[in-house]
Amino acid sequence: MAKKVKGMVAQFGTKGYGFITGDDGEKYFVHQKNIYNKARLKADTRVVFNAENSEKGLVAVNVKLQGSESSESKPLSDTNIKIMFLFLLVMQIIMAYYVFLAPVAK
Repeated sequence: MAKKVKGMVAQFGTKGYGFITGDDGEKYFVHQKNIYNKARLKADTRVVFNAENSEKGLVAVNVKLQGSESSESKPLSDTNIKIMFLFLLVMQIIMAYYVFLAPVAK
């Protein structure tokens, strides 16, 4: 069973993995594939994650930047997406009219 832990990124390399020092004093391995929303971690960043045991030691999974839970954006609804596409279509029609069909001023 995974336990929820808070900690600080100790190091995170360009190859997509690193270590997090948990508030419990343990060191956890973290890989880019285990980071929520594909965020890029930097050293000395506070994070919240689930800790699991693996054959090689402690692993951090579902890693999130601390404080991002409350400011997490919600996905757009189908209606909102349709409205945005409709707006873009109308704007393209208006632009096409002015570029191709509007009478040339003399």
